Amino acid sequence: MKKIGTVAIVVDLHDSTPLLRGAFSDEREIEELQKAIESGAGDPIEKVNQLRIQLTTEDEEFGNYVEELLAYPFLSPQIQGHAVNWLKSKIKIEQYRSSEDEATNIIAGYAFKIFLADREKTDFVLAGPTSQVKIRVFQVSKKLTQSVA
Repeated sequence: MKKIGTVAIVVDLHDSTPLLRGAFSDEREIEELQKAIESGAGDPIEKVNQLRIQLTTEDEEFGNYVEELLAYPFLSPQIQGHAVNWLKSKIKIEQYRSSEDEATNIIAGYAFKIFLADREKTDFVLAGPTSQVKIRVFQVSKKLTQSVA
């Protein structure tokens, strides 16, 4: 069974030479990007950045809560174990996100080249022996008028 992910790229068409403005692989971010473009938001990438800030803030607040729990001297071993496991999971998730971001940028660069060669390709699949990646190209201009594929 092949793994299937999605990478969305934002291409700025304001100048004669298109510019790759961003790449996203998180489904929540892609959904936020699409909603922002459909609603005519001034800068859809800024909307995604706001979502990232919100999620990071929530995650940090919970992380602070877990750290405070661990500081209690009479914390039950069971709760202490759960807190330590959460911290270990958080570290693994951060490592995964870093790898995913790197892969997303590599895939986005390749997808952008495909788009430049054929600007009709705005929704396509890149496939390898063990995985597939759906590519979605969102076209905007510096004026950020709506032009979604």
